[in-house]
Amino acid sequence: MKCKKCAATISEFDISCQSCGALTATTRDDLQKTDPRSSRAISWALIAMGGLGLVFVIANSWTDWYSGLDYVAPTAVLLVGAITLIISARKK
Repeated sequence: MKCKKCAATISEFDISCQSCGALTATTRDDLQKTDPRSSRAISWALIAMGGLGLVFVIANSWTDWYSGLDYVAPTAVLLVGAITLIISARKK
């Protein structure tokens, strides 16, 4: 896709031109597009945070303050990341 103002090559998911700053979105649909690369990056970040949270809980399971509920939050973050990854893969 080319910028109408400066003819620079831009991604179809960019809302504005990075070289001249002109707005490239012309319709409401253009503004509501989601970038699949950033959606995948966010989902992988959530999966990593959930995985690290589970590793932390398992590593500290020998302590006195251990509870079975400690697994809930990291598992929820892990599941949200996996669901986001599946949804972003389907929207390709």
